[in-house]
Amino acid sequence: MSGPGADQRPALPGYPGEPYALDADEEVVPAPAHPWEAPLLAVCVGVTLLMAAGLVHAVWSATGSWVWAAAVPAAVAAVYWKVRGLLYARRRAESVKISPTQFPEVYRTVVSLAAGMGLSRTPEVYVRVGGRHRETDAAGHGLRRYLVLSDELFGPDGRVRDPRALAFLVAHQLGHVAAGHAGFWRRTATLGADLVPGLGAALSRAMEYTADNHAYAHVPEGAYAARITAGGGRLYTRINMGEMADRARTDRGFSLLLYHLLVRRPGNTRRMAALRDRTRRGRVFL
Repeated sequence: MSGPGADQRPALPGYPGEPYALDADEEVVPAPAHPWEAPLLAVCVGVTLLMAAGLVHAVWSATGSWVWAAAVPAAVAAVYWKVRGLLYARRRAESVKISPTQFPEVYRTVVSLAAGMGLSRTPEVYVRVGGRHRETDAAGHGLRRYLVLSDELFGPDGRVRDPRALAFLVAHQLGHVAAGHAGFWRRTATLGADLVPGLGAALSRAMEYTADNHAYAHVPEGAYAARITAGGGRLYTRINMGEMADRARTDRGFSLLLYHLLVRRPGNTRRMAALRDRTRRGRVFL
């Protein structure tokens, strides 16, 4: 799948004939943020600040001490820092790490895409084996950023099932990094919004569309990779992406709408619709 006027890219390292990101000495491909991301981010930060102010006031009213009042939000930030650190530690201790000598073709893909996006430092990449999650993830701790790939992207022989699909999914997660979605202070500043049903989830969905914009700007031919989230590594080739995308327009119902408003990732039908019709922004709300 390719977009109108998409740049012709040289072969992906290790995969002759497959597209990859522009080299580091070439122009960085621009990718627009979803139009709802900035206003939702502002609202989420505002809600978090209001909650923090209310918490500080409540502690001060109970103790009469500004020291204790200031210690509470600081403790929340410290706990969140430690939680992120433990998640990163778990990934380092338990997961397979992509390196020049371990899945080298995937490593070259990540390095090429990171350079094409203008990242000063290539994130670490790990493979999550087993579990029910088919999605890839991007996260961070401190100055480090890392990606987590699903083992659904690899076949029984350990080879990548579909290099173009993998490149698109990697570019999606690198898009999160490039857009600043994995930063500690950004995540901390929006923690309060996660306590408001639907608010934090709406921002998360907008960020997912932004990451898809990055991926499409670099690997438009791999946009069909969205089918992997729906069908997994074994069934995705049998999925009709156009049919699923059309259901975003035809499927109706209050429960379905409520589901779309509460989930943190766009539903598969809405995401596929946004990837197929690049003249429209992904639907965050209705």
